[in-house]
Amino acid sequence: MVATLDVCGLKVPCPLQKHLVVSLMTLAIFFTAFLLFILVGLSLTITPSVYIIEVSALHSMNPISNGATSLYFGVWGVCATSALSPIVGPGLCYGPQLGYTIPTTFLRDAGLSTELANVAETSLLLLLSLHLVAAGLSTVIFILSLFLHSHAVAIIALIIAIVAAIVGAVVFAADVALVIGVKDNINALFSGASFNVQFGNAIWMILAAMILTWVAVVVLSARACYCCGVRRPKGSPPEISGKSFS
Repeated sequence: MVATLDVCGLKVPCPLQKHLVVSLMTLAIFFTAFLLFILVGLSLTITPSVYIIEVSALHSMNPISNGATSLYFGVWGVCATSALSPIVGPGLCYGPQLGYTIPTTFLRDAGLSTELANVAETSLLLLLSLHLVAAGLSTVIFILSLFLHSHAVAIIALIIAIVAAIVGAVVFAADVALVIGVKDNINALFSGASFNVQFGNAIWMILAAMILTWVAVVVLSARACYCCGVRRPKGSPPEISGKSFS
């Protein structure tokens, strides 16, 4: 018998009725994954402290002038900083815009070479919108985790978790490919110049979220197949039937 709540005349199942440990683990994992995905999905220029890649000049020489010494790339735009203003702020930022191309006017105002407009692949920047898709999937699984007493809900949550884990892996691969692409392009554009291309904090946040999501896939798999210490409720039949869904 499934306990229900009466909400506006509707019978709604009570959350967290069975498999409390699995449910709480899944809730914690996907709440954390949601926060990580959404913070990166709303990174620079919306959240200036979160960025995917940093490109900095090791010396004040062409193609970077004394005006700006670093570029920070996020999902929604790019910002420039200088030795006089090392903190990323709204002053020298372009965005928010998805799948952006760095305008030459922005680079000129920042004292940067206009050739840097070609340093990042627009197609890869557009792919970064999948951060928000991963955050949305994590939210759905977070809600479903409240009702893992239902075998049908557990299977649905597992399927969505697998999709979320794959999306997270694709997003992480796109982030890494963007850094590698920028590093290769900047060397090709400015041979002999000294640049330092670094991974931003957003990439490590996505890596953590991706690992957490795959851990949750294992936990939900144990719930769906009643293995790895997850026991079938007393009185439920060994095979999957309509009664075992309740």
